[in-house]
Amino acid sequence: MKDLASLRAEIDLLDEQLWDVIGKRAEIVREIGEWKRQHDEQVLQPERWQQVMQHCQTLAKKHQLSEKVVQEVMEAIHNESVRIES
Repeated sequence: MKDLASLRAEIDLLDEQLWDVIGKRAEIVREIGEWKRQHDEQVLQPERWQQVMQHCQTLAKKHQLSEKVVQEVMEAIHNESVRIES
C-alpha cells in the first residue's frame, strides 16, 4: 500500500488535471457563446441541459458516485458556463 504522502500527491496531480479540463471546457463555452450571439440563439437551452445531466448521471453511476453530488457539481459548472456565454 502507498503511503499517505504519495496518495495525496496523486490527488494533487488529479486536481490539476481536473482544473485543466474545466478550463478547456470554459474555452469551448466561450466559443459557443460567440456562436450563439452571431446566430441569435438563446444562451440557456433547457433541452441541451437535460441531455448533459442525463449523460453525467450515467457517468456517475459508472463511477459509483452520488447522483446528488454530480448534480451539484454540474449545476455549478453550468451556472459558470451560462455566465461565460452571456
